[in-house]
Formats: sequence, C-alpha cells, structure tokens
Amino acid sequence: MKRLDAAQLQHKFDPEKVLYLVGDVNYFTVHLLTGKSLLTSRTLKWYSERWPEFMRVHKGSLVNPQHIHSCVVVSSIEAHLIMRNGARLSIGRRRISTVIRRLGISQAKYAGTATHEVKSEWDASAPAYTGVT
Repeated sequence: MKRLDAAQLQHKFDPEKVLYLVGDVNYFTVHLLTGKSLLTSRTLKWYSERWPEFMRVHKGSLVNPQHIHSCVVVSSIEAHLIMRNGARLSIGRRRISTVIRRLGISQAKYAGTATHEVKSEWDASAPAYTGVT
C-alpha cells in the first residue's frame, strides 16, 4: 500500500466561503457556504492566526463575521449567534462583550434578552447554498 503525505490530504478552501469552524480537541469541522462540512486536523489557533478577520466566539468556535445573521443576548453571561445557514453558536461568557463590541452593538442595547440583526437581508431559515462552487 502506498503511503500518502499528510500535505496531499489537506483540504484547500477559500476563507470567504467558510461560515464557521467548530471543534473538539485537535479536530475541527469546517462548515462551508455550499452546505458541505469538512473534517480537518488543524487546531483552532492555526486557523485564527491565518484568518485574522474571523472571530473567536468560544473556546471551540471560530466564525466568519461576514456570515453572521443575528446575535441573541439573553443576559450578560449568556448569548449566541445565528449564522447565515440557521446554525446557532454559543458565545463564551468571557467573550460576549468583545463579540458584541466587534459587531457594533452598543452596551445599552443588550441589557436583557434581545435579538440584534447583523445582516437583515438574509433569511436565517433558508439554506446558505448559493449554487456557486
């Protein structure tokens, strides 16, 4: 059996077509606009260093802010993001204020439970597949 180098097995994808990454230990699932999911063995730190425009919203989540539909703030210690494909990602309690500030939501607006649309032109219930590969 022929042995393949690890570099040959790596997925290559455009960061603009990535919705978010969710992981467990050193394996991450990359969710793409096309609806596909890829498993990769890179760490979240590796991706966050190469894609500085992405936001680390949780210990195991990295999101592309271009594809955030809305931010739901329940309290000062509980919030989550609704992505373009309808996925709901939790925001770590220590990262809530940073994420909200980066999304441009004022501190006064998120006192109490509220939903703040970031990209209102998208329908979060509709699939994100655009038909373009």
